[in-house]
Amino acid sequence: MIDHIGLFVADAAKRADFYEKLLAPLGYVKKAAYPTAVCFANDEDGDGPIWLESPKDGNPVVPSHVAFRAKTADAIKAFHEAGLAAGGTDNGKPGPRPNYGPGYYAAFVHDPDGNNIEAMLNDYQA
Repeated sequence: MIDHIGLFVADAAKRADFYEKLLAPLGYVKKAAYPTAVCFANDEDGDGPIWLESPKDGNPVVPSHVAFRAKTADAIKAFHEAGLAAGGTDNGKPGPRPNYGPGYYAAFVHDPDGNNIEAMLNDYQA
């Protein structure tokens, strides 16, 4: 099992506001903040913490893909809208993704550092 994930962004402290808005529709809140790292976790159960981290020693940010499980399609729509309003770019509007599997519904937002952030659910029924 995965305990937590670290996602590199150019400046964790500056990027915290973006992620706070992006992840709020999925129930995530800021749990800890330090100059080079910020933690968000699901407020309901504390599961799935993600740490935004500033690269050390001048290392570049290498964009990654992280998917968050949502509870509803409406939460995914709100995630997508919040991400775009906060300065992210669209990488896939909310909708079914039958090529990913039956019942797969998702949306994708690129954060300002190029990370591909997804909200998804596996049991969508139109």
